[in-house]
Amino acid sequence: MTDEHTKIRAATPADYRSVLKVMQDAGLDTDEVMVLGTTYWLMERDGEPVGAIGLEHGEGVSLLRGAAVSPAARGQGLGRALVMSAVTHAQLRGDKSLYMFSTGGDWESFGFTQIPLAIVMSDIPDAPQVTHFRSHSTHPGSSTWMRSLS
Repeated sequence: MTDEHTKIRAATPADYRSVLKVMQDAGLDTDEVMVLGTTYWLMERDGEPVGAIGLEHGEGVSLLRGAAVSPAARGQGLGRALVMSAVTHAQLRGDKSLYMFSTGGDWESFGFTQIPLAIVMSDIPDAPQVTHFRSHSTHPGSSTWMRSLS
């Protein structure tokens, strides 16, 4: 849970190394992090980066990117706070759906349902994760999820 010592704020280009480090420490892929057409947030506790999350934007949809919490800060609800802040941002920008790729986790508790990969690939084809995975002929995660925002 966030408190007076923990803040989530929009990441700026100056935060690139902090976002990258949090994602690397969490074991996430960092290719195409913070590229044009994306929005990222940095979570800080007492001024130190402990979490990061991003959204890749399309027409009326977004793709969640890298919900990451540093290993030492896990188990305190910080990941949930990051995900819910990204959901709120997607809703406020008018997105109808929010997608994500995952290798695990209880995404149903966030209101996501598992869907076929092809839906994401066609609904947001220019997202950095999608173009990266297409160019490398790899599968993005072991499961694909969607949360309806309308």
